[in-house]
Amino acid sequence: MVVCESCNTAVEPTANYCPECGSELSPTRKDWSDGFLSLVDRGHIQEAIDGNESLPKGYHDRLHETVRHALSDFCLLDRWEDFDNHEALFGDLPEDEIDVDDWEELEKITRLTCPFRFILNAADVDQFCTFLELSVLLAIPEAEQPDDVSVSIQIDTIKD
Repeated sequence: MVVCESCNTAVEPTANYCPECGSELSPTRKDWSDGFLSLVDRGHIQEAIDGNESLPKGYHDRLHETVRHALSDFCLLDRWEDFDNHEALFGDLPEDEIDVDDWEELEKITRLTCPFRFILNAADVDQFCTFLELSVLLAIPEAEQPDDVSVSIQIDTIKD
């Protein structure tokens, strides 16, 4: 048996996460994916999405914290003048018009919509509009802001 360092629960030696608190048991064995989630996390989450696995208690809390840290990292990068946000987001996309028949290009464009969908799924439409308005206002450097700035974003939803 292995003992979880976070909650002192005895767990099977083959477990990657504590079934009691959700803490990762062997972070040194973590293989990183292309994102902020480990390959192990990606596997567990995909299995949960597919309905083949239920994640242990506490797992979601750890993931919530991981997402909050990732968002903080994005904010830090945004404040760094030497970091090219455009290259990070659009670097693997063609400079000219996107070919709508090219599924690989469309998949890359779809990737850019994920943060917006992530926020929209967490908030209602009005909150989402407020977030977008604040984002636009905060993107203007303070020294360049006119005395009176107003940003308004409206999303119209059509319900059957």
